Amino acid sequence: MDEVISLILESKLPDQLKEYLKSSSRIKEIISIETILEIEDLYIFYDSLYIFDTSEFSAYTITSLQKCKDLDAFYYYLKKVIDTNLELETKDNKRKDQVSNKKSIPFKFENSIKEFCLLVDKVYKNDKDIDLNATYKSLGKMELIYDLFKNPYHKKILDSGKNVLEKYTKPNE
Repeated sequence: MDEVISLILESKLPDQLKEYLKSSSRIKEIISIETILEIEDLYIFYDSLYIFDTSEFSAYTITSLQKCKDLDAFYYYLKKVIDTNLELETKDNKRKDQVSNKKSIPFKFENSIKEFCLLVDKVYKNDKDIDLNATYKSLGKMELIYDLFKNPYHKKILDSGKNVLEKYTKPNE
């Protein structure tokens, strides 16, 4: 049993799983060196390819140890449980998403820009249902968008909107 505990402590497993495996008397009755090596192999596989919650991995591993009746098939049983239940995100896709998101960020703000233009247009046309609170909130969003991207197009929209709002709030000067 000391050999199994030693292997658990030296293994490349999440700390919370190591703690449980070395402390649980129920699991100590079930677990073997081969089982630890199988768990470690699966963990290294998933950790090298995916981003995932290690606590969930640990929980599924513990549950699988308790439920699996045939430890000879444990590796495949745990792999199936993890593939089915654990939320996995490929590390490569994460990097690609981060790169593509930097390029597409301005598109995410298009609705805020359109909203600002529509609200300022209402002020410019002196509509009856002008919501100055919403307009100034939208102005704040527009200023943030410009601060983030320093796009000259956004600057023109922002400056034009500010001019319209300034004339509306100080009409007789």
